[in-house]
Amino acid sequence: MRFVSSFFLLFTLVISSCTDSAQQTQPNVYFDVLSFVKQQISDLSAQKPLVSKVVAINDTRSQQAIRDINWSHELELFTQADINKPALRSSYEITRPDSATFQYTLKNSEDRLPVRSLRVQVDSLTHQPRRIEAVLQTRNPLYSSERMLLLESGSIGGKWRVQHYKLSGYQKLPYFDKNEFLVEGRVQ
Repeated sequence: MRFVSSFFLLFTLVISSCTDSAQQTQPNVYFDVLSFVKQQISDLSAQKPLVSKVVAINDTRSQQAIRDINWSHELELFTQADINKPALRSSYEITRPDSATFQYTLKNSEDRLPVRSLRVQVDSLTHQPRRIEAVLQTRNPLYSSERMLLLESGSIGGKWRVQHYKLSGYQKLPYFDKNEFLVEGRVQ
């Protein structure tokens, strides 16, 4: 009996290790937005550039120029727009309007997923993302929201960096008014 349980344990470990390595070697199906955004978070955190930032909630609006920004928090929604997960491999329709544009649209059968669309325009020379646009939606009986994301980047001093980002949308709870928001930053 002990031999059978030991064999079963060994067999399970061998099978699970094969499965993990197979998943790690699978190439990305969609453009790797997550790696780009994580690199930008790291670079911007180190450089601490001056940012002209506008924040608005409903009719209340404020504007300031700041250097001390938590970039992980600031660009968090862009990391949530990552669709390169094994479970999402067949969830999006892929179109290429031109050689520099990747367009991903959620299939109708996948209505539960938050990332509705993702569009990435790359620079023709560097293949770095020049413009990333995404629409994220969440709907359930307790809460609904829609977030439109825009991130524009380009070469600054020979290094590719975020130049402009904009997050806008709304949040709605039952029995309460819709709260609209806007966060926009221009990196100097």
